[in-house]
Amino acid sequence: MSSAENRLVDKVYGIMRLEDHPTVRRLRETGAEDSKASERRPLDAEELRELALACGADDVGVVEIGRAELDPQRAEILRHYPWTRSLLSIVIKMAREPVRGTPRSVSNLEFHRAGHETNEVAARIVARLQDRGVRAVNPAMGFPMEMQQNPGNAIWIVSHKPVAVAAGLGRMGIHRNLIHPKFGNFVLLGTVLLDQEIGAVDEPIDFNPCLECNLCVAVCPVGAIKPDGEFNFQACFTHNYREFMGGFNDWVEQVADSRDAIDYRKRVNEPETASMWQSLTYGANYKSAYCMAVCPAGEDVIGPYLKDKASHRREILRPLQDRPETIYVVAGTDAEDVARRKWKNKIVKPVGNGMTPRTISGLLTFMPIVFQPEQSRGLNAVYHFTFTGAENRQATITVRDRKITIRDGLIGDADLRMTADSKTWLGFLAKEKNLFWALARRKIKISGNPKLLLAFGKCFPSPEIKREHVEIVPENSLLVPAIRPFEKNDPASGKVRWYGELVLSEIEQVTHNVKTFRLVNPHGGEMPFRHVAGQYLTLDIEPDGIATRRSYTIASPPSWRDHIEITLKREDHGLVSRWLHDTVKVGDRINVEAPSGSFVFSGSERPSVVLIGGGVGVTPMMSIARYLTDTGWPGTIYMLNSFLTPKDFIFESEIESLRTRNPRMHVATAITNPEGTSWSGATGFINARFLQANVPDIALHPALICGPTPMMDAVKATLIGLGVPAGQVRTESFGTDKRDPTQKADKSAKVVAKVSFLGTGLSAHARAGMSLLDVADEADVFIDNACRSGTCGTCLVKLKSGEVRMGTDEALSDDEKKDGYILACQAEPCGDVELEV
Repeated sequence: MSSAENRLVDKVYGIMRLEDHPTVRRLRETGAEDSKASERRPLDAEELRELALACGADDVGVVEIGRAELDPQRAEILRHYPWTRSLLSIVIKMAREPVRGTPRSVSNLEFHRAGHETNEVAARIVARLQDRGVRAVNPAMGFPMEMQQNPGNAIWIVSHKPVAVAAGLGRMGIHRNLIHPKFGNFVLLGTVLLDQEIGAVDEPIDFNPCLECNLCVAVCPVGAIKPDGEFNFQACFTHNYREFMGGFNDWVEQVADSRDAIDYRKRVNEPETASMWQSLTYGANYKSAYCMAVCPAGEDVIGPYLKDKASHRREILRPLQDRPETIYVVAGTDAEDVARRKWKNKIVKPVGNGMTPRTISGLLTFMPIVFQPEQSRGLNAVYHFTFTGAENRQATITVRDRKITIRDGLIGDADLRMTADSKTWLGFLAKEKNLFWALARRKIKISGNPKLLLAFGKCFPSPEIKREHVEIVPENSLLVPAIRPFEKNDPASGKVRWYGELVLSEIEQVTHNVKTFRLVNPHGGEMPFRHVAGQYLTLDIEPDGIATRRSYTIASPPSWRDHIEITLKREDHGLVSRWLHDTVKVGDRINVEAPSGSFVFSGSERPSVVLIGGGVGVTPMMSIARYLTDTGWPGTIYMLNSFLTPKDFIFESEIESLRTRNPRMHVATAITNPEGTSWSGATGFINARFLQANVPDIALHPALICGPTPMMDAVKATLIGLGVPAGQVRTESFGTDKRDPTQKADKSAKVVAKVSFLGTGLSAHARAGMSLLDVADEADVFIDNACRSGTCGTCLVKLKSGEVRMGTDEALSDDEKKDGYILACQAEPCGDVELEV
């Protein structure tokens, strides 16, 4: 039929055609249809940023959907919104003090407020974009999520943190929270998906605001955050998210399984029921979030921490550690071990967490996340799993050295092979089916040692529905009621510390047992990092197949940009120095971490400096002297050296050359043992007479000392005795003030002290090279700790008697030092000692 005939038929039968609808006719008559289309024009990044800030965002960034950082979530985003071309990441600041306090009701109020604001700001942005003809959508900041995908799958549409990192809004801290460079980790994040490509997208920031102070490690109730950067997701999920989906599922099962009210009260105490009611009524509450509370990172946050670290620990960290509370764990997990060992003032309660897989795919996806490393200690085995029935899947699972790897297919030889009907196996994991019944009916078949299956199961503890009663008594209140609560930064550049390969281009014999090793960029040109004179370089190497990290002071100055040099002595019993001297050759590639260290002098600090080096401790002094001379520094240098014999005089000719080039550089050298040589200069140790003879007005100059510890201690005491302020004397023990946290004492080393742990009735012997924390670890005496490098101050203990030496005490306040407190991770006993623990 013709169009006229069609219209006639429609009219007869009372059918209105789309083009005859009043709305369509009005649009076409007014030309609004075309004008709406013409309103849509490309957005540029600055325009989008201004729009987002006007809508209430505190900071914004833009990334394209094809960015590599979005690879893990791109498919899910495009599954729901295939028109997505760009992502706008927004930051909303939180108030810090509500999060830091011990009352979790106040903390959660701020989380809820900021969460609602994040969603509202994102919604305003979407509305403004919609008015401009731009398709946009804002998935929730947190909840609601896609619960039909739970458990065993990600339930969020967008993972906001990776988007924010890619958009240049911060980096992930060790505690797995995003740290904004200005606002710190006190932020919540939102994401808006756009159907437009934005020309100038943002890039990640080039440094990590995380301070690596490990305060988050010290405060975490369940040990989810590890000092080495590992993270136990299950531990965090079970406790902090107790009143969210998983904990709620467990609570419902306890209600359903209780015989009566009395039985229910034995399972769920009155404070827990009240708390669950509160979460159901006012929004789910976090149980801790202490890692955010203690984090001092970010420009707006860090000031008070830098001014008084002890106050930060006293006012923020310790109240959270001392807070009486219930810690929720799954029985048999690493979290239970940590909580029971670490907290004597908290109640540890085993619970369920709702993490029961319902698909084999979900099981294999989440298995690495819920794996418990400490429970696998001693297990080294390969497993072949074949699942049949509703889901056909094969997987090879390897547990070795407290790590797990999962690969599709049956690969290599297995220590244990298991074939299981998928529904039967999932039912067994959910405590719905009996393993012996399944084995008898051949629903599950095992080939190999059954003990390996038991050991495997121990790595993935799962809760029983019926659990041992744990009494939780309501906390006391002081109110009188009427009728009616976390990539390392380079300190020099402030950027993420470079790590990579350098090539050994030259080896120079300096003295009979000292060599200089020159390293260059394998790609040619300048070094891929910068350093400050006096810093050290860390080598990440494997001498004799032993993985080792060792730091050596840089001898070359920052002004030499085409190479870097370390100069070191061959020690007869030194694993690394012997390997470098005897094995490495020109052309070898060596992994290094960019320079670090605070034992520096650039010339901007004072108009003069005294550089005192003993033996190979002259290396940082050469870096400083070379740099100051190369740059024409107008100040005065006093370089004082000490060597055992004339043949041990390192850099002798170059030091003389520097003195000739630089009229403001004064050099004096003492030889300790000149017998049998032609040495005619000063002899003996560096003492007060030597110092006064070679440095006029010595009390007016800052001094840097590097060398053996006894030499440094003696010279420092002499300088202070001559009137040099203690704060103007700095020491460096061959590369770093701090005791290496990975260093372990030789089991066969000489016993040097007896350590008594008062209050425990225990004592132990300390071998040479052991810290008091090492001794405590061997004696099973618990001293709380986190960084083990003298930074966080968590291992503070009181020395009741005896003497110790510490590589650093920067985490101690002056009052703590006066009161006899020490850092157990840094303190080595100088004889018998008594500790109050």
